[in-house]
Amino acid sequence: MKKYLASTLSVAWSIFKYALLIIAAILILVIILLSGAYKDLRGAAAKGLAGKAELTQAVQAAQAEEWRVSLNLANQAQADFSDALKNLQDTHDNPAVKNLTLIRNQVNDLEYLLRTAEILSRSLTRILPIADNLSKISSENGKLNFSDLADNDKIRFLQLIYQSEPELTGLKADLELALLNLEKIHRIGILWPVYQQISDIRQELNQATILMSRVSPLIKLLPALAGYPNNSHFLLILQNNDELRPSGGFIGVYGILESHNGSIVSLKSDDSYHLDMPASLSNSWTLQAPAIIKKYLKVEKWYLRDANWSPDWPTSAKKINEIFQGESLAIKQPSESFTGIAAITPDLVADLIRLVGPISVKGADYNADNFQPLLQYNVEVAYKDQNISSWDRKEIINELMAELENRLLKLPPKHWPELLKIIDKAIDSKSLQLYFANDSWEDLARSLGASGEVKKWSGDYLLAVDSNLGAFKSDVVVKKNLSYAVTEDRGGLSATVKLNYRHEGNFDWRTTRYRSYTRVYAPLGSHLVSLSGVDEKTADMSVENDTALNKTVFGFFFTVEPGTSREIIISYRLPSNIDQELKSSRYSLLVQKQAGQRIESLNISVKPLKGKNYQWSTDLESDKTFQLINNK
Repeated sequence: MKKYLASTLSVAWSIFKYALLIIAAILILVIILLSGAYKDLRGAAAKGLAGKAELTQAVQAAQAEEWRVSLNLANQAQADFSDALKNLQDTHDNPAVKNLTLIRNQVNDLEYLLRTAEILSRSLTRILPIADNLSKISSENGKLNFSDLADNDKIRFLQLIYQSEPELTGLKADLELALLNLEKIHRIGILWPVYQQISDIRQELNQATILMSRVSPLIKLLPALAGYPNNSHFLLILQNNDELRPSGGFIGVYGILESHNGSIVSLKSDDSYHLDMPASLSNSWTLQAPAIIKKYLKVEKWYLRDANWSPDWPTSAKKINEIFQGESLAIKQPSESFTGIAAITPDLVADLIRLVGPISVKGADYNADNFQPLLQYNVEVAYKDQNISSWDRKEIINELMAELENRLLKLPPKHWPELLKIIDKAIDSKSLQLYFANDSWEDLARSLGASGEVKKWSGDYLLAVDSNLGAFKSDVVVKKNLSYAVTEDRGGLSATVKLNYRHEGNFDWRTTRYRSYTRVYAPLGSHLVSLSGVDEKTADMSVENDTALNKTVFGFFFTVEPGTSREIIISYRLPSNIDQELKSSRYSLLVQKQAGQRIESLNISVKPLKGKNYQWSTDLESDKTFQLINNK
């Protein structure tokens, strides 16, 4: 036994020594083969480090607004990174790099990183001349912000921004290319020690790319937004999402903004009742309200405050314009055509206040956190103690808007990126929606993502729309959750929508029982199976095919008492084209957010007959798309 064991160990040791010799021989061969690439790798590293130092200095110079210095450094950094890439490219011809996957991957990772740095250097050289010229316009006048510029310099400023659109479009393409290179870098490899930093850069680049995607249409909309070179007139619709309506919230206030060459000529807000009440007494105004509004709000005519009855902002904006013009004509109030109509919720105003700082009006300090509830209190309750008439109770909004306008126009250039991020967030969350009668400008608003449209989607679709009808500001205390489940059976696809409402408020000046006429928008051709969780006698259940929006719409009315919860479940069959998409693994689902809506959670479940089941849990702060990938 001992001899057998010794013999076995001897054989094992011989095999092990032989394996070591083979590995050593391979390593020696690799070293010999790589010796020709070492010089190139060393040259690439030296040039890369030089480029890194110059790029860092270029960014620091740009932050100090030393534009010329920054541009020279950025150009040199780009040249060094290009040289480094040439050196690295030569290593690809080396046999070891070419034939050994492990080594080839490491060299590729270095190349991706250097290429990213070279692209970012080029991006900096694109943007610096624009920044330099903009700075010159300001420095020639000793001014630090746009509002203080002379009229001619504002025009020069706007011209430069408008003419820079091709360069900024190129910048966006550069950022996308840089992001693509970073995504190719392996987590485990030569760059592993700095992989977290690479991930952070990738995230920042992704955000920058999204932001830049807004810039091009924004610049193309500059003539309309800034009144350049002709005056622009906007109807501003302030939608209070604490009293939710289909396109964002109750229209308690509207404003008219006139701008010219970047300057606000006038900005004045008014109570919507100042238009609606006189119109209600006029025999000239006869437009009939939708049946649901008539029933639950006890009105016969259709007024501005209720004009946003469609969740599709272009549809609501057209109706708002029709009613505004019609009511103005009925009460013989001067009116005019508008360049565009913009809808704003208090969430956007709060974010702007967070940027410019708290605003004091009539002894009250408004900040980002208390803006909406404090304003509501002052215009609903406190005005009585201040000897202000109910007719004038919303005049405070004019003072708020005037101060906010003043601070935004005096915002230093270094804060403009923050302002752009706020606008970007507002567009995503639909706190800002734009409509233009001009088709070209409306197309730009759509490409900007700011049109607030109910999208014509070829796949599966869901939009749940609440309409607060006579429930005060109760949306602020009603917590909402949304679930959507799709199940395949031999007859096709069944969809189940669960709407959960939890009322955490009381009966007071601000909140009461929740009363909503809710509509669920599904793909056109969907068929209702069942509806539960509502009182059948008072639900006012309806099923309509909205061919203009390419949707089937299920509508119903319900209430939720304070301190209680309600779950409403609606089931329907999806049309056959959605079933075919699932069978061919091309299923996609778009869940759109209702403007102004606050959904705590969104849960999605898709269960095909065969293949993998899919589940997602997320928020609904913006529109969300879900796709099945390779469901085999």
